[in-house]
Amino acid sequence: KDQTFLKELVWREFFMQILYHYPEVVDQNFKKKFNSLNWINNEKHFEKWCLGQTGYPLVDAGMRQLNQTGYMHNRVRMVVASFLTKHLLTDWRWGESYFAEKLLDYELSSNNGNWQWAASTGCDAVPYFRIFNPQEQIKKYDPDHKYVKKWVPEFESKDYPDPIVDHKEARERALQAYKNASK
Repeated sequence: KDQTFLKELVWREFFMQILYHYPEVVDQNFKKKFNSLNWINNEKHFEKWCLGQTGYPLVDAGMRQLNQTGYMHNRVRMVVASFLTKHLLTDWRWGESYFAEKLLDYELSSNNGNWQWAASTGCDAVPYFRIFNPQEQIKKYDPDHKYVKKWVPEFESKDYPDPIVDHKEARERALQAYKNASK
């Protein structure tokens, strides 16, 4: 556990250095090749993401935890950020701004750096073709659905919404959008 904490501190320091030397990343992509990325920015989908009503249990649990407590585990932060930027093709700045309002542990350089990491636009970002599958993430990190059931009480009931996007279709759409922007 101490090693994990130390690694997170190193990431924070790294992102602080990036922000110091490249202050424009506050509101611009570090990787300029993605400036032409065609974000969809669907406001209804963004609102459902914010409220934790996407139909993807791990995403919904994370967003509801954030809204109620001001906190979310790092793994879930990566999943919800990937979902917003890749599944919904919503500009990372929307998510970064929302987290800035909600997180109790908000820190500009870490928040910005991690959002750009998830969106594949940052200096040390995840490759654009790595798109988290929220259903696979839940199998791996919450197989008994303890976390999900805590934050999404209607999970597995008829009241739980259908997914707002199909994973496979959203993945293909994101891959195409990133490929087009990379040209």
